[in-house]
Amino acid sequence: MRRILPFVFALLLLGCAADAPAPEPPKETAAPTPVVTAAPVEEDVIAAASTEPPAPLPTLAPTPEPTDAPTPEPTPTPDPYRGEAVTESETNPAFWYCPPTEALQMRIIGTSFPVDPKDCPVAMDDLRYVHILHVDFDGETHEGELLVHRLVADEVMEIFETLFDARYPLRSVRLVDDFGEPFNDERSMAADNTSAFCCRRVSGSRVFSRHSYGAAIDLNPVENPYVQKNGSFSPAEGAPYLDRSDMRPGMIDENDLCYRLFTERGWNWGGHFDKEQDYQHFSKDLEGVTS
Repeated sequence: MRRILPFVFALLLLGCAADAPAPEPPKETAAPTPVVTAAPVEEDVIAAASTEPPAPLPTLAPTPEPTDAPTPEPTPTPDPYRGEAVTESETNPAFWYCPPTEALQMRIIGTSFPVDPKDCPVAMDDLRYVHILHVDFDGETHEGELLVHRLVADEVMEIFETLFDARYPLRSVRLVDDFGEPFNDERSMAADNTSAFCCRRVSGSRVFSRHSYGAAIDLNPVENPYVQKNGSFSPAEGAPYLDRSDMRPGMIDENDLCYRLFTERGWNWGGHFDKEQDYQHFSKDLEGVTS
């Protein structure tokens, strides 16, 4: 009996296995559909196929051409004779005057102004440096300078501005100091230079000239020589202009612009002197100064 039981138990296991459902075969998985990448399309193909006008391409700004750096202009050297207390013409700032600067004093002391100020009838502080423009006999414009008394500085500036505007010819307008002849203006006259202040005495006299006060101006001395009663004259270069009936540019008579501008402001003309004719000369009496 014990031998039969194991055999029966084995048969029962086989029967159970036969009744169990057979396992399903594995399902097949579909292969993924490959993705087709479109070939790039040229831009002109797209533009041809589109009904809309193509957008304009951006305009590139032109490359700026390099600009040359400006050449710096030299800084003008300040005028050493232009002081702080300057009076300018209202119509042309090139015409101005001021008291003597240190540079000007160094320039004139020992030439037109004495080393000892007591040797001159006018004080340095009473003089005024006048800067002007003038045209020469060729019509060219030049800077000019005069040294006059402070009481006549305004009218001298006005007179020479009017002469410049009228293009009245003045060959040269410089201080007598440029000619290197202390207390004398003979070389200045020979150069046909228009000048004013020079601390000197009247020829053959101990009397101070009006030039010593800055109250006299000689204009175009070659064209307007100083003629004495005995017929002698100066400068020698003025010989061609002794005949005053033959009036030429720069010569002064009663019809001349210089004559009118000075005399209407109270200046005296040397052409009216009794003993001689100083055609170049204009002077003015300054109350309390020259009298």
